[in-house]
Amino acid sequence: MRVKRLDETDAAALVEISKAPGFPCELTEDDAKVFCRGRLPSKEGVQTYGIFDGKALLSVATATFCRVFPCADAPSGFIVHISGVYTLPEYRHRHYASELLSAAEDDAKAFGAEYICCDSTQDGLYYSCGFQPAPDNETRMWKHVR
Repeated sequence: MRVKRLDETDAAALVEISKAPGFPCELTEDDAKVFCRGRLPSKEGVQTYGIFDGKALLSVATATFCRVFPCADAPSGFIVHISGVYTLPEYRHRHYASELLSAAEDDAKAFGAEYICCDSTQDGLYYSCGFQPAPDNETRMWKHVR
């Protein structure tokens, strides 16, 4: 797999891709370091995953690994929330986003999460990766990982 868990050595590459058209916001180096921590799969926190071509970052996904109040769907309370997936326009349709989501899902299992979720309005990418609309929320999709 080509996916890398970004660490602080990758902050400059994340800043660079954040300047691309359609990226949600332009990041500073300090901002980028928050998302590039090389988090261990068993620990809580934010992790950004990336696919590179040399030093150029082509595609990224950010996930937050956290514990919430236990509920029927997540008795342990461990969940993973995907907060952003982005691929440079000229590199789309190469399955990079699917690879990034798969890496986040693998880490979600190692973390002990019952499910992985995202805020999306029934996006085809998430459907193709096995996500389904949450029954009680029309803007959230989720997938059981255990």
